[in-house]
Amino acid sequence: MYKPDNILSYFDNPERSSDESIESDKKILALNNLVTKLLDGFPNAALLLNKNRQIIAYNKNAVNLVADFTRSVFGQRVGEALGCVHAFEMSAGCGTSKFCEECGAGQCNKYTSESLKDSKLECRIIVEKNNTESSLDLRVSTSIVEVDGNDYILFAVEDIQDEKRRKVLEKIFFHDVLNTANSVFQISEMINTTEQMEEVNEFKDPLVNTSEQLIREIQMQRDLINAEQGTLSVNHDLFSINDILNRTFTLYKDHKYSIGKNYKVILSEQDENISTDIILLSRSLGNLIKNALEATDLNGNISLYAVVNNETICFCVFNDKVIPKQIQLQIFQRSFSTKAKFGRGIGTYSVKLIVEQYLNGKVSFISNEELKTIFMIELPRFD
Repeated sequence: MYKPDNILSYFDNPERSSDESIESDKKILALNNLVTKLLDGFPNAALLLNKNRQIIAYNKNAVNLVADFTRSVFGQRVGEALGCVHAFEMSAGCGTSKFCEECGAGQCNKYTSESLKDSKLECRIIVEKNNTESSLDLRVSTSIVEVDGNDYILFAVEDIQDEKRRKVLEKIFFHDVLNTANSVFQISEMINTTEQMEEVNEFKDPLVNTSEQLIREIQMQRDLINAEQGTLSVNHDLFSINDILNRTFTLYKDHKYSIGKNYKVILSEQDENISTDIILLSRSLGNLIKNALEATDLNGNISLYAVVNNETICFCVFNDKVIPKQIQLQIFQRSFSTKAKFGRGIGTYSVKLIVEQYLNGKVSFISNEELKTIFMIELPRFD
């Protein structure tokens, strides 16, 4: 991300304490048995931070969250210790990037530091651990603790991953599946009450398409669960670029979201074969297409196409809406939901997870007034 050289922080105080100051705080806390017992008594991870948000003490439960066990976390900020993918985008570290403005942990720290009042927020963080990205859903609490005349921030962390996954499943997956299942039922009911065979034939295609959509939604949720558990099966074979484009385009050609919208596929003039798992790739592209269709107004434009580069093939999904900046910062987080029409976090999160960890690809997007919004799945052109 581009940043002017004179900007040290987009959000919180960039200043860091010296090694000597951190060592002094560590000694003060080490001599205080009450602080040690307080930290170890927490059922979840708990840390003490100095005035510049750097770690000076932590309990044994916090160790499980640390990204790199070979490096001391003393003096690091929480995002740095967890391995947040945005922690080092600015030279001053965690709490200073544009992404930190939307981080619940960063907001809690800033509020408590400035107001000296308690704070509690949910926090979604994408972390990298052992060269693998994963998503954390946390509930963060911050409060001021005074020790020997010095104020520190008590930073407590509760893992709410299972809770958030259940809520996301209920709000998104069940919602979509029940809507589609209801459509299947309604079409079936109309067939059952129709006596003329010609009228029955009119319902055949809608019934087949809606039933296929129901199956796809169930399969996508199954793929996501398997991908998170590391048990997703990948089956590579050769497919042409245009075959992939046509197959994926067809998934939503007759979908209710495409009605009244200019949804099209642009086939590649440089058609060639690529080795990939067609099922996982088409479902991932389908997720992006569905989000684009939901985000686009009537008479809006959505297109699917591919760009052949020297080393990669980039499958692109375009729509003519622009994603608000605050949403762009959280688009790939698992439990993030806009509650609007810019796409759901579970969809983009699952695409990134499956493509980058199982298809050896890369997922990215651009969204601005000039280019509008383009989501891209980039795969290696050659094995």
